[in-house]
Amino acid sequence: MKILVCGATGRVGASVVEQALAAGHEVVALVRDAKKLQASGDRLKVVEGDATKPEVVEALLREGCEAVVMAIGAPPRTPSTVVADATRAITQAMQAAGVKRYLAVSGTAEMPQQTWLGRVSTAILRMTPVGPAVRDHDAAFRIVQQSGLEWTLAACPHIADGAPRGYHRTSAVFPGGYLNVHPTEVARFLVQELEAKRFPGQIVGVWN
Repeated sequence: MKILVCGATGRVGASVVEQALAAGHEVVALVRDAKKLQASGDRLKVVEGDATKPEVVEALLREGCEAVVMAIGAPPRTPSTVVADATRAITQAMQAAGVKRYLAVSGTAEMPQQTWLGRVSTAILRMTPVGPAVRDHDAAFRIVQQSGLEWTLAACPHIADGAPRGYHRTSAVFPGGYLNVHPTEVARFLVQELEAKRFPGQIVGVWN
């Protein structure tokens, strides 16, 4: 499968590129700075460009891409609309190019099914300094829901570096409390889901 990865130099995006190549996929990586991408290979094409511009994304999709993995993010404590802006541009480009399969990173706050503790945890999260990042993902989620695409979102808690665990759990329900997930496991879920299609039209919790 030929896939377009947006946000390919971030912690999750870089791992998506590596794991997708290892799985035999052909990858087009859309990045702002090609020097930051360490992956290489015959099946990798690196393109510098702005993922918030639909015409840039559409041109790459028309090169034969069959799916998009969106892993763009901003520092969580920095007010930004980059996730929503990129989501809007990418989904518009996909609609224009006739590409349907869309996978992306989201957050647990967007999960519609939450336990009582989950709802409390989300309410507290929205009042912390990462509240603007949550609202950015909220807006992106609404765009995806209305896109008409074949989408699956990985709802992540705190994405933590450190030693990889080598496994992840998935859930349709956010239980609340403090959870984390390693970026390689978020990438593993997304790359596996490209072909498995286990969660069509769903936002799925992914954590260790």
